[in-house]
Amino acid sequence: MKICFLTHAFPPAETATASYSNSFVSELLKNDLEVVAITSKRNNSTNVIEHQDNLSVYRVDFQLPIFADFFEFMMKVATILKGVHKIENFDLVHSEHLFPAPYAGRFAKDNRLPHIVTIEGVSSVSPYSKFLFEVHKLLLPRISYDMIVSWGKYVLEKYFLKWGVNENKSMVIPGAVDTKMFNPNVDGSFVRDKFVGVEKIIFTAKPMYLTNALGMAHIIKAMKLVANEFQDFKLVVGGDGRMYNKLVNLTNRLGLADKVKFEGWIPQREMPKYYKAVDIIVDSFIFTHPGSITALESLASGTPNVLTEIECLPGEINVPPKDIAILSKPADEKSIANGIITLLDDEKLGKKIGKNAVKFIETNFSIENVVKRYINLYYEVLDKYQPT
Repeated sequence: MKICFLTHAFPPAETATASYSNSFVSELLKNDLEVVAITSKRNNSTNVIEHQDNLSVYRVDFQLPIFADFFEFMMKVATILKGVHKIENFDLVHSEHLFPAPYAGRFAKDNRLPHIVTIEGVSSVSPYSKFLFEVHKLLLPRISYDMIVSWGKYVLEKYFLKWGVNENKSMVIPGAVDTKMFNPNVDGSFVRDKFVGVEKIIFTAKPMYLTNALGMAHIIKAMKLVANEFQDFKLVVGGDGRMYNKLVNLTNRLGLADKVKFEGWIPQREMPKYYKAVDIIVDSFIFTHPGSITALESLASGTPNVLTEIECLPGEINVPPKDIAILSKPADEKSIANGIITLLDDEKLGKKIGKNAVKFIETNFSIENVVKRYINLYYEVLDKYQPT
């Protein structure tokens, strides 16, 4: 079987989304499927076409500002998909995210090909996310598809089904993490060496756009409270984006410049080393987000996590179980600080929940298990297109 996989993020991009796409495609190849990936490139960073074994990668140039990536990809899929099919003659189209799906669905229908659509999730917190929310609400019920896959049951039931998505043509398959890349056996010594003399390292990392930055602001504010109980610690903040300077200014206003270290953007390949090297990983979701790959990656490391007690994991049950992390209230720096202090006080508890988290990830969110579910789905829908 040859799969056409449409994704706007793919290596050499160094993001969690690109890492997931790469792991997903690699696992398909391990299961003897052929893959044709259609994705993006910026600044002529890669060749337009790449071929290696059973993988072919076709790239379209992105010229618009980065916030328009989704829409530019939607437009450019329409210009390339027909020509790629003439070359590759694939058997099934898989749209990763909404934006390639409208044209891909029409193309698949015209060519009698199955079409799978995967939607990570939706939110309506910032003005931009509200706009994307309305775009999903408008387009999803109108797409031609054989199955819409939601990363989380919460999103499927609260939004998609109410919008008119066919319940019989929708299902939950969660996002996943490559546990060969993110695991407790990673060597993080070079990261630890960067902070010689600091007893405890607390870590958080996200792209610093609006909703992420608001969550990071609560984490930084929590450090003021942590400092009342512990002195020998440092919060390491990874990431970059348009809210970077505001977070730095907040840190300075709070008098925490000596307690908070801004690392800037961290390449995805280095993230497992950071997760392993630090003592505590903390995240602060300010909205329901049943699909955070970064949460899966940090939990897979075995380092104790402080997570928000709201929907932030993919799957059938989206709120993190209490035995895999210390759970804090959303947008509540006091609750975040209490969670961090609990782990600083009790290393035995941290090791326990860290081990529980690794087992939880391996059981529910390994890329191997998740891709097997997709492969079963591919064959199921493809079978409907076979002549009787």
